[in-house]
Amino acid sequence: MLRSLIAGLVLAFAGSRANVSRTILSCAGIVVGVASLITVVTAGDFGERFAKSYTEANFGVADTFQVDIMDERVTDVDAFETDLKRAGATTVSLTAHPEGELRMRDGATVIPDVDTYVVDADLGDIRRINMAAGRWFTQDDQASLAPVVVVNENLAAQIGDTAELQIGSSEWVDARVVGIIEATALDSDWNTAYILRSPASDPVVFPSGAPGSDDASGFASLTYTVRTEPGSVSDQEYAERLASASWRWGVEKKESIAAFRSDSGEEMGRLLSYMSLGLFGIAAITLATGLLGVLNVGLVTVRERRRELATYRALGANRLTLFITVVAESVVVSLVAGAIALSLCYAGAAVADALLTDYLPSDVSLYVPFQGVLVGLGSAAGVGLLAGIIPAWRALRASVVAGLRE
Repeated sequence: MLRSLIAGLVLAFAGSRANVSRTILSCAGIVVGVASLITVVTAGDFGERFAKSYTEANFGVADTFQVDIMDERVTDVDAFETDLKRAGATTVSLTAHPEGELRMRDGATVIPDVDTYVVDADLGDIRRINMAAGRWFTQDDQASLAPVVVVNENLAAQIGDTAELQIGSSEWVDARVVGIIEATALDSDWNTAYILRSPASDPVVFPSGAPGSDDASGFASLTYTVRTEPGSVSDQEYAERLASASWRWGVEKKESIAAFRSDSGEEMGRLLSYMSLGLFGIAAITLATGLLGVLNVGLVTVRERRRELATYRALGANRLTLFITVVAESVVVSLVAGAIALSLCYAGAAVADALLTDYLPSDVSLYVPFQGVLVGLGSAAGVGLLAGIIPAWRALRASVVAGLRE
């Protein structure tokens, strides 16, 4: 049997090389179909990685909730943050806008339209922070005598010399920029700044008193971002747990507490899965068309090579060798087409990655994943195998005597 297999493969390679035009015709449809499958796998893999990076950087990792306290003042922020963790949060960070109109300037130039957030250092454990330069906040920054700030690349470009940044409303205070967050095209022209909540920044960002302090006046609308253990609690359950102890931090109405899941990676992943299924269907139809083309060429080839195949039989080739010869030739042609399609996809992915580099996060690139290689070459081999069985079966049924008389 091993000798029959080796002999069949040798004859298959010889037949492919001897009939170059037929091989090229057989390849055309397979190249398109296999390239479509590889493209779908590549797009799905890239979309999943990009969606995960984007959602984690902007909204948080899996099972991140946003908690809002509205219309009532939190009188004890320490107790509130303690209950945020008791309710199921592993990491907690304030993500509030400064009180009043906080402005920024570089020297004497005021920078307009800066979207500013007051946060804690732990936000770096809740969101994926991609730094272009410098670092994210640390707990040691709490001891800084100046407000500590992290800005995005768009704002850093407008500031110029970040060492001269000042923040304030009625008066200006020198700030210390410790890091620059990576920006992509999705940031558009937005200017974003994060200010660390600390004793140095509280008088600037909360001029009427930090939330929960004795000198705070009026209502305080608080927003927190919390990270929970995946699958441990729903947003509704989390809000109910907080409401059960809200009296400890001065909130009487349960409807003043709102909690909702802010990360969207799961929803985007589900949407990408549906899109991938649809694209897979289109690619499969394209590949099936290529299969029919190879099958048709295979049937024509067997009919044209009846004398050649009959000669092989007359010279001692058995039925298994003949069967392997016809099937293997079809598989070889399909694998060649698969290799061509894979090469085209690699080249296309490299060009696309070079063009999109400025628009993508640093941890996301476009390339053909290993599963794309497996799907491409595997589907090519499968198509060749299916397309070769029927011609091989017809070749075995052909009469040796009739073939030699042609």
